[in-house]
Amino acid sequence: MQRAVRPLSLQIREDHMKSVSLQLGLALALLAGSTSFAEPQPLDMDAASAEVSSNYGKAHPEVQEFVLQTARSFGRNGLWLNEKAYAGLKPDEREARIEYLAKLFGEAEYGRHLCAALAEASALKDPKLVSGLKKVAAYHRDDKDYDCRPKWMAIAALARHESPDAVPLLVSLVDHGNQNTRLWARAALARMAKDDFKADKQAWNNWWTGQGHEPIDPALLKPYVPPTGT
Repeated sequence: MQRAVRPLSLQIREDHMKSVSLQLGLALALLAGSTSFAEPQPLDMDAASAEVSSNYGKAHPEVQEFVLQTARSFGRNGLWLNEKAYAGLKPDEREARIEYLAKLFGEAEYGRHLCAALAEASALKDPKLVSGLKKVAAYHRDDKDYDCRPKWMAIAALARHESPDAVPLLVSLVDHGNQNTRLWARAALARMAKDDFKADKQAWNNWWTGQGHEPIDPALLKPYVPPTGT
């Protein structure tokens, strides 16, 4: 008896579907493995309010309301996380994630693809992240306007780090043309200074030198100049 021969085209299609299915299954498995440990706790507005009261209480009321509004607006989609969102992370998982984020911020191009990672960095809080966060926060274009979301999200992350290394940069941004950027710069500084000198760069410089630091570079104290393309 002659055996039926399956059409070659049908065999190719079946092999292709099996390959696609296998690749999809592998991708999903890898995705689950890479994200399961890093799932943050859901947004808690009571915790957000408590953070504002305890850490931004000396900032102007407008700044305090702005921080709360950031939590309300961006917490729903994971672009704002509570300060202890990763409290349950294992030490080795935490360290691996910090190393990943440090490399990302240090080497990646500027753009919104960084935003979820910036929110994560604000909750992880580690000195190894400060350099990369400063790089993102310092992004600027003189020739045209640009998207400031990654910039102000990096500043928001720096606020929680309370790193003296970020102070000169933050002072330079207190009069920035983008509202989110300038108010978050003020929030970050007020969190450290327990005071709010608003957009007065010289007053911030006086506070800084009063803490025993060298004066801020005069170039960073100049008034903000908007991009020429605006």
